[in-house]
Amino acid sequence: MGCNIAQVIRHWALADPTRVALVLADHGQRELTYGELDQRARRAGARLTALGFGVGDRLALSVPNGLGFVDAWFGGLYAGCTLLPIPPMSAAREIAVRIAHARCVALIASADMLASGGVAAEALAQSVASGAVPTRGVDVDTLEEAEGMLDAPRDLPADSVAMLLYTSGTTGVSKGAMISHASLGIHTAALVHHVLLLSASDRVLAALPLTHSYGIRMTLLAPFYAGARVVLSERFRADVVRRTLVEAQISWFPGVPTMFHALAHDDSAAVLPSTLRWCLSAGAPLPREVRLRAEQKLGVPVRQGFGLTEATFSTIARPDDHGAEDTVGRPVFGIEVRIVDDQQRVLPHGTAGEVCIRGANVMAGYLDDPEATAGAVRDGWLHSGDVGVLDSEGRLTIVDRIKDMIIRGGFNVYPAEIEAVLVEHPAIRDAVVVGLPDERYGEEVLAALVLHPGAVLAPNELSGFCRARLSRVKVPRLLSILEELPVGPSGKVLRREVRRRALAGELTIAKLPLQEGG
Repeated sequence: MGCNIAQVIRHWALADPTRVALVLADHGQRELTYGELDQRARRAGARLTALGFGVGDRLALSVPNGLGFVDAWFGGLYAGCTLLPIPPMSAAREIAVRIAHARCVALIASADMLASGGVAAEALAQSVASGAVPTRGVDVDTLEEAEGMLDAPRDLPADSVAMLLYTSGTTGVSKGAMISHASLGIHTAALVHHVLLLSASDRVLAALPLTHSYGIRMTLLAPFYAGARVVLSERFRADVVRRTLVEAQISWFPGVPTMFHALAHDDSAAVLPSTLRWCLSAGAPLPREVRLRAEQKLGVPVRQGFGLTEATFSTIARPDDHGAEDTVGRPVFGIEVRIVDDQQRVLPHGTAGEVCIRGANVMAGYLDDPEATAGAVRDGWLHSGDVGVLDSEGRLTIVDRIKDMIIRGGFNVYPAEIEAVLVEHPAIRDAVVVGLPDERYGEEVLAALVLHPGAVLAPNELSGFCRARLSRVKVPRLLSILEELPVGPSGKVLRREVRRRALAGELTIAKLPLQEGG
């Protein structure tokens, strides 16, 4: 039986074509109906087909929030392609590594990014230099230039890969999580019907990055599945969002902790939104104090959800689940969560152990990496690398992470990727990167460095060096110079010991200069 997750648009285009689907908040509140979005997707799909791209081809998409992203995303799906979203703020090397590893046949981006000197043009050049499959640059604004339109979304096998999401970067160990059309369809239906309870009368504010799995699932797929109206913002500003919540009569708002931190501390004059039912926070831990203050500012519950790239939104704390306020909630319909010890024995309620997940939201595997897939998914259970506790009523609380990944502002930051860049600096001998708790971003990136004898390193010099090679979310904001890194008997650097010393105040930590936008 075939399927295509793009049917979330096509269904409503046939059933109620004049229903408003999308409102462009930054372009005079321009409205587009489901019928119009379907036509744009069919035309974009026809354009991609005319360029020679078809079923199973992988297309990288590095486009900011806006109508162009929606056109390219659904146009690619209509054409039967597999989409690889890449944040536009990524450095050229980050883009190049992903498109080379995924063997993408195209990189869809803006004309500015594709122009000489643009980050996309540089990424394409680096990819070609690495000997990867040739990747063509496609200007996102040309996708509406097709003379004709596809009849409908391509009918694909249910296990066809709709989306690739990368869990690492420039270290040579990139892993692309493969998400199938069936997984997206089943999980979206479960979210809408059993947790979010969205309907065609809802209005959802989309301020999350659409190149992030959270943004795609919760601000495009789920609302469109329900026939709801999406109010799309190109960027987040607390005062603008508070005003939009009221003026656009928003009923549901998903965000990341940095957004709720900003809303909690926004003192602009704004009335409480009367139509808002609740908000969802995910992507990083939400401090209780921030949650309470944000709830006071917004007048509605702010609840948390938990997932990871390989299994997005495994649990969500619904607002009607009293007692779940400081947890990440219960498993979403059709998803199982259990806690195990290091011997894979299931632990009783109240006992901390590794969180394991089974259900339709789990990835199909890592692209071209059966060994990594076998290590992550064992006997049908995805091992998350997170330490958690289930209470007697099935609510999950996340205690810690086994993995070294840092979550800064809802974005995954991988220490090894940053460390590989840091040691390229001629003054740096060794580097270890850890995350430290931060009220605004959830976690902040600390680089602990050992310099070569006699070397000197100015903080602003290091900041500039990293900005040229990493996206801004990955640039360390904290710096500590050590004489030696702590190592264990095997010679392995003890990353947790560095973090422990930092939290205990045993390290001298300097703040690096911030670039515009954080």
